[in-house]
Amino acid sequence: MEIRRLGDALGAEVIGVDLARPIDAALARRLNDALLEHIVLVLRDQRLTPGQYVEAMRTFGRPAPQNHTEQLMDGHPEIWILDSRRGGLRKDGERNVYGANAWHTDHTNQQRPPKITALLAIRLPPSGGDTLFANAYAMLEGLSAQTRQRIEGRRTVNGADRHLELREDNRHAFAAPAIHPLVRTHPETGRRAIYCHPLKMQHIEGMSPQESFELVDRLLEEAITPAVTYRHRWSPGDLVMFDNRACLHRAVRDYDPDVGRVMHRIIVEGDAPG
Repeated sequence: MEIRRLGDALGAEVIGVDLARPIDAALARRLNDALLEHIVLVLRDQRLTPGQYVEAMRTFGRPAPQNHTEQLMDGHPEIWILDSRRGGLRKDGERNVYGANAWHTDHTNQQRPPKITALLAIRLPPSGGDTLFANAYAMLEGLSAQTRQRIEGRRTVNGADRHLELREDNRHAFAAPAIHPLVRTHPETGRRAIYCHPLKMQHIEGMSPQESFELVDRLLEEAITPAVTYRHRWSPGDLVMFDNRACLHRAVRDYDPDVGRVMHRIIVEGDAPG
């Protein structure tokens, strides 16, 4: 296994690993160590059956439930088929693109949000459709003293997505309030990082919703700069794993969603953020 750095702030390519083959304990440790160090790992040319994909991700923990159960794969409900052609229409008539509306970390509306998200590129538009990642450790470290003081000790109250329609069974399953720190401590590295999903956040404890959204918007505007980001340009067969406890991400909506951008996503259950 060889590791090749892709970005200054985060991101590395893993060379010489075929996830279709069994992953022994030694390889699992090396991959996990690489993920902790680089936050985002890219494994190219992964030709996996759904079963192989699920088993590979089980190496890192238990696959967690996901929103939008109507879009889970038949026979493999651990996999969410993220298809831009199935995103539904917004009020303005434009098709919704999952993950493109705000910088975020995944599924903060769960009591034990995912530690890892994996995306496998199945179908790509002719151009565009990149994914941006931001190092959440560096985001925190780059804040002004005044902003750090404003967010210290704050906790977000999270529920169902405010911008998406959910079926009632999904809304019931995910809408119970999940309260998490706005700055969390990574359980494996011990480092502190900004942690939020603006569209799952209902408010910050002790603040009105409007005050909460304004604070988080200003926080992300200050914290996310080119120096802390990596932009991934997808190729078919790319499998990208990222540590939700140490980064935020955002899909780039610069293509026609009706052309079709399809990712198979698995999330791996984490712990209660602290």
